[in-house]
Amino acid sequence: MFVPRRDYTASLEGYRIIFPCVSVGNVPQLAVDLIINTLRLSCAGYLRHPGLLPLVGNDAFDHLKSPGHLHLSTEVYCSHELKLAVVQMRVPLAKGYQKEFVEDLLTWVRDVKASDLVVLTSSDAVERRDSQLLGRPLRFMVNQLSLPLYEHFANDLKWSSLEPRTSAVEPATSLGVCHELIVCGREGVTEKVWQRGCGREGEAQVKVLRDEELFLPSAGIARRLHLSSSQWNVKMVTLIAFCSQGDNIADSIGMASYLNEWLHLQGSFKQGPQGWACPKSWGLMYGGPSPDNLF
Repeated sequence: MFVPRRDYTASLEGYRIIFPCVSVGNVPQLAVDLIINTLRLSCAGYLRHPGLLPLVGNDAFDHLKSPGHLHLSTEVYCSHELKLAVVQMRVPLAKGYQKEFVEDLLTWVRDVKASDLVVLTSSDAVERRDSQLLGRPLRFMVNQLSLPLYEHFANDLKWSSLEPRTSAVEPATSLGVCHELIVCGREGVTEKVWQRGCGREGEAQVKVLRDEELFLPSAGIARRLHLSSSQWNVKMVTLIAFCSQGDNIADSIGMASYLNEWLHLQGSFKQGPQGWACPKSWGLMYGGPSPDNLF
């Protein structure tokens, strides 16, 4: 699946892999653009798969000095110092290839012996429950193998985990914020651990949830990755941004900053809005200014 560049010979063993799902607003792709451009990551190769639609473009990032540098649909960028591999996926999957691509991606992550997989995705903001309207429009999930990270996220970083929900028409039950943990043990079986914020302080309860209670509209392959990751023995964390279609630059900066709270990626590279360097290719993201003769 991974095709390295001719001059790339390093192993990805022990690396953390960041993967953006193609989802509403392309917020994960924009957040990955910020990470690659700010950290000045080098291209290690690309992913090849029959489900990936063809795409080619040029000069996406500021630090790649050679003019006319070509970019493909799904590339892998690396930092040996940070032991970080970042996938940039610029195209949706072809119809009928989701299951195969997810299995092949998880197989690659497992076979290269990566430390874990961090999935970035976005979900339609209009589908939020009342409790999700409060606070930051960001959530996290962990699978069974990444369960030890939950306490750090919930207690140290004060992050909120994704609330369970069965359908788009489910009524909200409370305006309070519940700290809940969504854990996938194997495909088809999901557990919920209520840590605090619902019921009595310190009360803990474990339930088995149906898969349908992982409600992630417009989130691409994030749900399938989450439910399948433990089967492939892959430690996985999913970060979710609630957003709508439109100018999603602010959402992408928010997601990149959310990830940075955990991984401390910026370091000495900090620059630009909230420490991120927006690539010059964003300048024409929404076209040029309106012609003066229109007004």
